[in-house]
Amino acid sequence: MMQATRCALALALASLCLASVSCAGTPGAPGSPSGGTAQDFSLPTLDGKTARLSDYAGKVVLIDFWSTTCDPCLAEMPHLVDMYKKHKEKGFVVLAVSLDGPESRAQVSSVVHDKEMIFPVLLDEETTVTARFNPKRELPFQVLVSKSGSILRKRGGYQPGDEKALEQEVEKALGE
Repeated sequence: MMQATRCALALALASLCLASVSCAGTPGAPGSPSGGTAQDFSLPTLDGKTARLSDYAGKVVLIDFWSTTCDPCLAEMPHLVDMYKKHKEKGFVVLAVSLDGPESRAQVSSVVHDKEMIFPVLLDEETTVTARFNPKRELPFQVLVSKSGSILRKRGGYQPGDEKALEQEVEKALGE
């Protein structure tokens, strides 16, 4: 009994450690197929409209959770912009879900402009969508959704070079 308790405690601490260092540049859990269907959601966009996941039915969607205070998020963003530009005509879209609160909305606008984020930027100030897809609130965190709406991949963290594997998965999903 004592051994099982120690093991459970060690696992809980390891999970907490992984979740807390993802934004420091250490990758979280490796990407792995998740299965299941991505639940629809709606969020306000930076430009004052509303976007729904279902608006992009039939497309390959990358939901990217990020923040203006997350250095790995900002390092990854130019790669996502390039990937979007390269594949948008084939049915690929990036939904950049900002976890910044209302007090930093001006920073979000500034980063979006500076990083040339030409895809939809959604505001999850109440973290309702984040809680559903990314309950540990890892940053950055990505969910890749197939044309049929199934979740192909979830991954937390970013290290230079991760974008290569992501692009291969996007290309595969676009070909299906």
